Amino acid sequence: MLLNDLLSGYAPIPGRYDEMLGAPGAPRPQWEAFLRALARRPGEEIAETLSLMERDIHENGITYNVYADPKGADRPWEVDPLPLMISAEEWSLIEAGIAQRAELLNRVLADIYGPQRLLREGRIPPAVIFGHSGFLHPAQHIAPPGGHHLFQYAADLARSPDGRWWVVSDRTQAPSGAGYALENRLVVSRVFPQMFRELHVQHLASFFDALRESLLQWAPRGDGPPLVVVLTPGPYNETYFEHALIARYLGFPLVEGSDLTARDGKVWMKTVEGLKRVHALLRRQDDNYCDPLELRSDSALGVPGLTDCARRGSVLLANALGAGVLESGALLGYLPELSKLLLGEPLKLPSVATWWLGEPAAFADAWQRLDHLIIKPLERSTSAPAVFGADLSAAQRAALHAQVALRPQRYVAQEWVHVSQAPVLERDDAGRPGSEKLRARTVGLRVFAVATPDGYRVMPGGLARVAGDADERVIAMQRGGRSKDTWVLSDRPVNAAFTLLTRTVQPQHLVSPTANLPSRAAENLFWFGRYGERAEVAARLLRVAIAGVLDEQAETADTQSPAVVLARQLGLVEGHEDIGLQLLRAATHPDEGLSQRLRQLSRVAFNLRDRMSADNWRSLNQLVGDPVFQRGLQSSMGLPLALVWLDRAVTAMMTLSGFVLDGMTRGLGWRFLSLGRRIERLSSLCTVLQVAIGEEGRTHGLDWLLELTDSTVTYRSRYLVRPEWLPVLDLLLRDEANPRSIGFQVKGLSEYIAKLEMRHGRVASDVLNPGLIALRGIDVRELHPESQALADLLEQLQRSARAVSDELTLKFFSHAASRSVLSLVA
Repeated sequence: MLLNDLLSGYAPIPGRYDEMLGAPGAPRPQWEAFLRALARRPGEEIAETLSLMERDIHENGITYNVYADPKGADRPWEVDPLPLMISAEEWSLIEAGIAQRAELLNRVLADIYGPQRLLREGRIPPAVIFGHSGFLHPAQHIAPPGGHHLFQYAADLARSPDGRWWVVSDRTQAPSGAGYALENRLVVSRVFPQMFRELHVQHLASFFDALRESLLQWAPRGDGPPLVVVLTPGPYNETYFEHALIARYLGFPLVEGSDLTARDGKVWMKTVEGLKRVHALLRRQDDNYCDPLELRSDSALGVPGLTDCARRGSVLLANALGAGVLESGALLGYLPELSKLLLGEPLKLPSVATWWLGEPAAFADAWQRLDHLIIKPLERSTSAPAVFGADLSAAQRAALHAQVALRPQRYVAQEWVHVSQAPVLERDDAGRPGSEKLRARTVGLRVFAVATPDGYRVMPGGLARVAGDADERVIAMQRGGRSKDTWVLSDRPVNAAFTLLTRTVQPQHLVSPTANLPSRAAENLFWFGRYGERAEVAARLLRVAIAGVLDEQAETADTQSPAVVLARQLGLVEGHEDIGLQLLRAATHPDEGLSQRLRQLSRVAFNLRDRMSADNWRSLNQLVGDPVFQRGLQSSMGLPLALVWLDRAVTAMMTLSGFVLDGMTRGLGWRFLSLGRRIERLSSLCTVLQVAIGEEGRTHGLDWLLELTDSTVTYRSRYLVRPEWLPVLDLLLRDEANPRSIGFQVKGLSEYIAKLEMRHGRVASDVLNPGLIALRGIDVRELHPESQALADLLEQLQRSARAVSDELTLKFFSHAASRSVLSLVA
């Protein structure tokens, strides 16, 4: 493909700076090499590149939750394969401007919550600060460890038609996007590896290394090596994927507010080993929600007493509480003078012209040139969007004037800048592979900085965001926008060998496999094991039941076969009519049966994003997102295809089990997951055998039972006879070497619990051991379907499984304080 052919459908938007072209058909210097390399790729290879990225994003579960989106938490993150190119010379100006601005805002924040000299002297109108919800009175006079109120900072930039970069807004409360910038880099660099190397793109690892090192350096000392955690609002937050990614990448535990507690003026993490001192929190939670005791009282996300701990200086909060006040749009207009006052120099990176309408002169002037302005609320809000003055009729202008006049101090006017455009790779409206063309879209750039002992370090790149449609003027991921990787080019080769794994580990830094497992994470691992077993049981049972319906010797489906009875007990089917269609629905309907159990597994897995390997997560996503749930199988003619799907599902779930067997260290996390699997399998095996020895099971042979319990091959290798009750029950009940037997589950549970009790005292042995003794003591003459002793034993073991689950929950998963802890703080 020729370069002219590649650019043929690209139509720059008049009156805007084009990031790619300096003139029609003439790429800018930083773009030329990339475009020529892209043009050498065949059309089908470009289509495959786009498909590869989409598949990679889907399988790795990269999401951005949009609360109003029908896809909800399943909404995939959208990445355009074409990066935003920035030359080394241009980046040096941006980098210097962002570092200066972060330093300025940090000093402003220190004054707002300290001496308030700027307010007393009128450098900032007091109403701008005290009228903003981000100002927190309880944060007054809190001096953060290290002296940086603004530990991490982000700025949204836009380029005007003359090519200059302007700051549109500041992000200071809990800046998001750095993790998505990292993920974009991982995705895009995989599809353009050669271009990435040849263009000397600056790497991002040094920025995250600086972030980690600063947290460790400034964390207050005491109670052992510093423990840093990433505080998230939880999996329903829009950027939860990023929280998990950052935690995993930096090597810090990901915690929610319920994982932490404040005791004796310090913050502690609740782990299965007891309370562990937390020295620093990388905060991804809004200010007001952090402490229900002193801030927002209805918050269920925060840590009661966290503000007091910050006041005592016993924990580093990054960012400091109250940093959100700097996001006030009104401050932009006062920063030029503040820069000269506090730094002795003008702003290197100017803000878009902004006026606070609380000033009468600014209010009057705004309505004189409304066509060139955007009227915005002082505080960011999805319910009150920005209004473009040029769009309004005379009546609408009058209505807006009246609305703003009621509370002018709540609004700002900002110059309407026609921001730049960048190319995106899009398919036609039908989404056909091979129809990819370059299209122009509005683009903005979010840049990140972090405080270090040597000043603020700026990420060499950032999160480029593009509008979803050609006519959109506002870029917002909540409105369906997309993102780009940002390539900052270097004049010389970069050090590709640098990673976050460069520090030398000293003996005192060695980590125990039992360390820092939050109680909530242990509980999620426990239920991941249980839900995984439930999904596998459902898939195996449906496979056996559908195979029975398809039996060539059966003229009509047997609605009382043991497999169907079990399916009915487990809620997979209902009633007795059209059993074939019901089984088909249970196997393939996206909202019922197997799919419902897989979604339960996926939901609890989402809470473990920071603890799951990429291969594990990819396998789970492929299973949950299998095309069978999209297209469905609508009639009994689909039963053979359903069997094919169930074979695939069982194989995938065996793969997930393999990750547990071979991919997890034998620490506490693995033990709790395994306990969940054993408890669920014990309970389900008891239910299966109860049906098998019941009236329905006795008349249907035993082949179905061996197939359901995956023991057919084991039985045939031992006994050269058709299945009989004595050997089958011995294999499934007493054989402690068979991983599908009750004996294997009970023996494993007993061993796991014994190891827990060595460290934690009594856990559940007293509720499990009687069942183990009864199981090992059952007379082989009782191994027949009419045996009351066998029926009683199955009931006893099922009760034991429930009791063990309850005991584990009370001992390790309950977040209520124990009596000893309560007496300690009383």
